[in-house]
Amino acid sequence: METIALRPKLIKDFGKFTEDDSKLEILESVFDAINNDEKKSIVSDSHYDMVAEEREKYISGENKTSSWEEVEQRLSAKYGL
Repeated sequence: METIALRPKLIKDFGKFTEDDSKLEILESVFDAINNDEKKSIVSDSHYDMVAEEREKYISGENKTSSWEEVEQRLSAKYGL
């Protein structure tokens, strides 16, 4: 739906929301979610940097990786799993 057509529809629907207290609470939650969209992450930037570095090493082949089958074989040999 184009913005021009959407605006009157939302204005009309918004009026319905303001008449019902339970819908008002939902609407407030939506507005809070929109306003808090850019919350500060609990994960520090240094951790994101570390992940990016390790990913680059993986992509370049610098880090040795194992298939799940190889990991299962090593665990089985070491722990009898």
